[in-house]
Amino acid sequence: MRGDVRVHTASPIAAAWLLAVGLVAHAEEPPTVALTVPAAALLPDGALGESIVRGRRYLSDTPAQLPDFVGNGLACRHCHPGRDGEVGTEANAAPFVGVVGRFPQYSARHGRLITLEQRIGDCFERSLNGRALALDHPALIDMLAYMSWLSQGVPVGAVVAGHGIPTLTLEREPDGVHGEALYQARCLACHGADGSGTLDADGRYLFPPLWGPRSFNTGAGMNRQATAAGFIKHKMPLGADDSLSDEEAWDVAGFVLTHPRPLFQEPTGD
Repeated sequence: MRGDVRVHTASPIAAAWLLAVGLVAHAEEPPTVALTVPAAALLPDGALGESIVRGRRYLSDTPAQLPDFVGNGLACRHCHPGRDGEVGTEANAAPFVGVVGRFPQYSARHGRLITLEQRIGDCFERSLNGRALALDHPALIDMLAYMSWLSQGVPVGAVVAGHGIPTLTLEREPDGVHGEALYQARCLACHGADGSGTLDADGRYLFPPLWGPRSFNTGAGMNRQATAAGFIKHKMPLGADDSLSDEEAWDVAGFVLTHPRPLFQEPTGD
């Protein structure tokens, strides 16, 4: 195995420097690069390679690997899917490729610059309905190592094609009746009539719960209509990307989000 990967960390000084550079650069548009996933054979040897492998495991099997920090049944891979055993490598599903070079970045939710470590903490508190890991927690360092490995070769500040989750907004309220009919026809087989998901033989969620106590809480990005509709439009049903119309995705999201879920305790800024 070969490769040279550096784990990116951030500091307030670095954040201020990047902000200053951005102001001087006359707001030039960052370059867009293709989403490219490194081959597993290029994992570096030694301690760094082992850290990358552990990071992948934490992101793939989060509840089992980090039970003290996860409060529901979701794993990071449920919102950040990947192929061929990787996590966070699919376009339009918040891929991790290139993410280390886009932080620190401004967060409207927090009203300030945040680091990638803080953004991961948000996901644990909201999408996983748990609590953030300490900034020096070994598991967090391993997850950053994995994201850095995926991001190798991507210029700092570059936009990777298919980054984030494209939001979808229509100028009408969701049609819950239509959304329910679509859910029963296209979603129920995997996510269940009661939205509770499907467990595999080991008790892990093969298909995640979409509402109820084991799903994401009200502070999660996926609890926003435009985000949920965009994810459904581009990634659902599984294996049939972009098969739903905008109207269908909008109504399915509206139906899903009418159901109860855990309450986020500090929804300031959402």
